[in-house]
Amino acid sequence: MIRISIVIPTKDRPGPLAACLTALAASFPPDAETVVVSDGCAQDLGPIVAPFVEALRLRLLRVEHQGPAAARNRGLEAARGEIVAFTDDDCRPHPGWLTALASGVCLSPPRAVGGSTYNGLPANVYADAAQIVLCLLARHDQAETGRERFVPSNNFAFPAEALLRLGGFDESFRTAEDRELCRRWAQAGFAMGRVAEAGVDHDERLDLAGFVRKFFAYGRGAAKFHDSGADPSLRESAGFHFRLPVLLLPELRRRGVWRGAAIAALLALWEIANIGGYLAERARLAVQGRSRTNATARSRVR
Repeated sequence: MIRISIVIPTKDRPGPLAACLTALAASFPPDAETVVVSDGCAQDLGPIVAPFVEALRLRLLRVEHQGPAAARNRGLEAARGEIVAFTDDDCRPHPGWLTALASGVCLSPPRAVGGSTYNGLPANVYADAAQIVLCLLARHDQAETGRERFVPSNNFAFPAEALLRLGGFDESFRTAEDRELCRRWAQAGFAMGRVAEAGVDHDERLDLAGFVRKFFAYGRGAAKFHDSGADPSLRESAGFHFRLPVLLLPELRRRGVWRGAAIAALLALWEIANIGGYLAERARLAVQGRSRTNATARSRVR
């Protein structure tokens, strides 16, 4: 009987995907399965996943390139487990990861849980800076609210039936789809928690251009997220940005003078890229809104 399903969306990263599956195979539960969703990959992943089909009870789905939210939804729909866990193709789960997440979900259902995500490439300063941002954001939010409100999609799990009833991921999002899902989950009155021992190493191979693109896209996702719900999230996000220097100081001290200076410079660049993406998406949404208003007015005139 399949009790736990893990869904892994993937897009043209065969090497990291193989590393992810190898890490999973180190401690795969006997009542679990794996669903890999090829999101319009240029390469045939059959030979990549073939060595893991039996060990991970793996199925490979192929879909047209529709983005990670849509790929996760196709995996969710195909999953046979009562619990569905998600990670990304560039993550390497620690031993016991899936069992720890499943135990957290079962603690007080319906409950979603996230684990702990670590930078798997400590020598990569861009990956280090990116992980610091996400860790500080989670730490700040938990300190401000006293509870978990957001767990990222590269390391979380849900009861499958409740997640399907909720509609899964919003496929109109290309980034921030996990934030949007967590908000809907909380609004539905469901619990959310964190299982610290459910760890994954995130092997995010970033360079300067990739770092800027990533956080420009995150800024766009943030604008769409804030535009899609009436809650205090925008004000809370502004509070995090104002407090960031204080939150960041211990991290910089731990890394030493030169690495700390590089991280500080990259986080300044992160702010610029994030704001740029936010403003670009706000402008796009405003144009889209005016177009809809004009179209409605024209239809009424007719």
